[in-house]
Amino acid sequence: MYTLGSLILLAILLGAVMPVFHSITSTVKLDAIINRLPVIKDHITLAVSILLVWALDISIVSTMTGSMRESWMTIVVDGCIVYGMVPVKDAIVQFISRGLTNLRAA
Repeated sequence: MYTLGSLILLAILLGAVMPVFHSITSTVKLDAIINRLPVIKDHITLAVSILLVWALDISIVSTMTGSMRESWMTIVVDGCIVYGMVPVKDAIVQFISRGLTNLRAA
């Protein structure tokens, strides 16, 4: 249960980091280069997620499955899992906001 909570919190953190990343890239004028390359533009959130896991030095997968062959594999898989949790986080936030709206109406 704590693992699910930490994944949701990391997905929330990723949602907070992305506007900062876009602001920095537009300030430095890198957004035009990023948007010109479709492969980078479409997967920049995944790359930032992997960098976020690396910067925070966390390991989610190894606590559940044990260590992998190489340490970079754990970082990449953890970053992909955090990126994959964004729709789950959005669904939970929408579910909670609907519940609170119904409570206010009652």
